[in-house]
Amino acid sequence: LYMFWALAIVVDEYFVPSLDVISDDLQISKDVAGATLMAAGGSAPEFFTSLFSAIQEPSSATGFGTIVGSAVFNVLFVIAACAYFSKEELHLTWW
Repeated sequence: LYMFWALAIVVDEYFVPSLDVISDDLQISKDVAGATLMAAGGSAPEFFTSLFSAIQEPSSATGFGTIVGSAVFNVLFVIAACAYFSKEELHLTWW
């Protein structure tokens, strides 16, 4: 429980403000920055852990399957959790 609290503080104080600066410098909207930069930043530690595990000698059991399996879980579970806990119906548009 304390780790989640500490993570929330670090993300709120450092990660989100740095994404704001990056999105302002690249002149992209906050929605696009949230959908791309936030996703990349959230997945980066797991990606590099799997990458280093895949290229080490002798080869480890983790690797490409871990990356793909984790990505599938993240996409399906996060979308399902958001839909389950939403208070109202969400109407999607193309833009």
